[in-house]
Amino acid sequence: MKLRELLEEVTAGVGERWADFPLIGATRSGIAPAKEAIGKNPERYKLVMPGTIFYNPMRILLGSIAMVDEGEPPGITSPDYVVVTCIEGELHPLWFYHWFRSQNGVEFIKSLTRGAVRERLLFNRLAKGEMTLPDWEAQLVFAEKCRSIKKARTALKAQLTSLDKLPAALIREAFGEVDTITETGQDGS
Repeated sequence: MKLRELLEEVTAGVGERWADFPLIGATRSGIAPAKEAIGKNPERYKLVMPGTIFYNPMRILLGSIAMVDEGEPPGITSPDYVVVTCIEGELHPLWFYHWFRSQNGVEFIKSLTRGAVRERLLFNRLAKGEMTLPDWEAQLVFAEKCRSIKKARTALKAQLTSLDKLPAALIREAFGEVDTITETGQDGS
């Protein structure tokens, strides 16, 4: 299917509500706080809500692609970014996001990028691309598995944080004070 049948570009700016949202960008790791401050026309910044995929068209070959997933807060991103939503029942945003960041997605992106000085991928080029999709049910199963993995990671990170606090608690119990070296993690463990 052609991506123009599966994606909708978000072109409108957020308007006067821009100050209600954090400014976010896309990195190799996904969403990150934006490195640059908001520019002269903050109302032109694009709203990225849950289910929105966005990328820096000039840095897409570096992996600057992100997605706001269910349960994550909305934000705004640069008006220079390409921001898309998926057509419900046709293309699941989590499936597309992970496919877009996969090796297949990288090859797909390389086949579509253009530019004399720096290759870029604007929406009009992306929309011309074609891809083969699994059926909607398979995409839903994939999305649920991704979300289960994310929940498990979050739980494990919380457990690791608790474990990191145990040496200080043990020292406090044994000696009645906190070892500042252990508290700051400089004990080599």
